[in-house]
Amino acid sequence: MKEKILLAAFLLSSCTIFAQKSSFIYAVSSPENQVNWVNIQMMNSRQGDLVQTVFDPSKQHAGITDVLTARQTGSWPTATSVAAAALDGSSLRMFFIPMRIPELRWADLRDPSSPKFFSLASPVLSSLNMNDPANHITRMVIAKDGYGYAATNDGNHLFRFSTGKKPDIVDLGNIVDASSNGAVSVHSQCSSWGGDMVAGTDGLLYLITQRKFVYSIDPATRMATHIGVITGLPENFTVNGAAADGEGRVLISCSTGNLPYYYVDLTSFKADVAFGTDKRINASDLASGNLASRAAVNNGQYVTGRSPFDHAVQKIGMYPNPVTERKFQLSFEGTEKGIHNIQVLDMSGKILLNKIINISGPGQFETVDLDKQLSKGMYFVKVLNSESKSVYTSKFVLQ
Repeated sequence: MKEKILLAAFLLSSCTIFAQKSSFIYAVSSPENQVNWVNIQMMNSRQGDLVQTVFDPSKQHAGITDVLTARQTGSWPTATSVAAAALDGSSLRMFFIPMRIPELRWADLRDPSSPKFFSLASPVLSSLNMNDPANHITRMVIAKDGYGYAATNDGNHLFRFSTGKKPDIVDLGNIVDASSNGAVSVHSQCSSWGGDMVAGTDGLLYLITQRKFVYSIDPATRMATHIGVITGLPENFTVNGAAADGEGRVLISCSTGNLPYYYVDLTSFKADVAFGTDKRINASDLASGNLASRAAVNNGQYVTGRSPFDHAVQKIGMYPNPVTERKFQLSFEGTEKGIHNIQVLDMSGKILLNKIINISGPGQFETVDLDKQLSKGMYFVKVLNSESKSVYTSKFVLQ
């Protein structure tokens, strides 16, 4: 009994350390000499040591609770393999979507020795042909805004989900190639399927594909910008898992070949062995509650330390937020003179309001009146310059 109490104390202590320092990463791995990724393991992100096997279906059974009916629906949460997982560090819940199963599932990991699993069937996911590899969901992360994001292989569906007790899942639409991508496309099966996503401190999503291509994605616009290709990896290394450690470094894993972990620099795109060649794992996905850091993003359009939606050379402010009287003001302190367009958009990107203004100098204020029929919730405000380029985007809540 004393030993069990000590073990429980250690595990609770580990959870506390994780919540404070985010020093653990969860890996979805394959049993030795097998090609089904069904095990969940907790590893130390500093040394690469496996601390504990959280779930192994060959050794333990775990019921799945349907959050809508409160009924037990099965005993193999990771059945059919998992290639997309994300950790909500604030609640210690790991979200995932099993291959070919149209359900969002999650594991409550507050006690990693006895995880509890939950599921939510989603009509949004059920609308996909899950047997088509193009529709396999292989990339997932919890972003700086607190939402989870997941993408299909072909990039034609970017899902956003909340992380409450009964998550809400929305299909935001297809990921859009930036014009600067040229012939490189986020939809290309040859270059851009598979892989994983990490979330940046700048509010952007970073998609690292199986073939080592890297894109930054603005979740507000779904715009994907090709920013580099990873170098320094073995030829047979396919990127399958990615997660940020406690220092903001991006760790990647390969699902086959028993290969070591690598760190990837999101500025130089150079890869280096992370923990030495003796630390190896076949991991289809990595998940942590950390955000990745990067010195510069998208050729300097966004800068670390600012809102991910503030243009580096613009000084535009919005208040109040939340909006309580169906109107708000924008202040233009350092904006270029000339015609600008203020837009209000819903979370799907649909434009609800256009207001043309003329900026004559610093210190100008503009009031935006919202439609009385607009329902309460979250929206975007965007400012476009005379060349129809976005110079400011921010979220706001209408109460």
